[in-house]
Amino acid sequence: MGTSAPTPHPDTRDSLLEAGLACFAKYGYDATSIRLIASMAGKNSSLIAYYFKSKEGLYREAFKYMLDRFRGCERLEPVEPPLADPKERLARHFRRLLNQVEDHLRSRNPVQQQAARLFLSEMQCPKEEVKDLILERIAPAVQEIRDCLKAIRPGMAEADLAFWGITLQGMCMALSLHREMNKLAWPCADHTLSLEVTADRLASFACKGLGEP
Repeated sequence: MGTSAPTPHPDTRDSLLEAGLACFAKYGYDATSIRLIASMAGKNSSLIAYYFKSKEGLYREAFKYMLDRFRGCERLEPVEPPLADPKERLARHFRRLLNQVEDHLRSRNPVQQQAARLFLSEMQCPKEEVKDLILERIAPAVQEIRDCLKAIRPGMAEADLAFWGITLQGMCMALSLHREMNKLAWPCADHTLSLEVTADRLASFACKGLGEP
């Protein structure tokens, strides 16, 4: 007599997703096994095959679950009208990015902390299973930087646009993510600067360096 398939249950699926998120964030993809995830969730490992087909399938769904539940580090807020001043527009964008990273780093929600670690690790070395999800999430932020650069330097070549976009985004993220290292390397710096002042300084530096019209 054949064994009947388990009855789908949202709580079971969510518990597997949260356990997967925790394991992937703590141990990494390669060191995480289906058995480990099932054990953390308190479920039978066969349920992972039932709901997600494979570890790869679970990883992708856990990543989607994370993106749905929490804002990605570079997700834009609801659409705001573009500012006429490109410098202020860029500063607003930097404030948004800095605040979003700060929200994740200061969160006391363990699931959000795991989500932040996993998202940032994927930003450094994205896996094929989730590249499209990451691109979809960061696309609005990338486009905003592109638009700001075009406003600051109309007619900039595409290769230069990409280079400066990567540079500005990297500067912004490094100030947030490397804070403790920055304190060690630059002890005389004012590490109490507000995010607003930091964003304004970044925007001013960028505009002057790019030759603001």
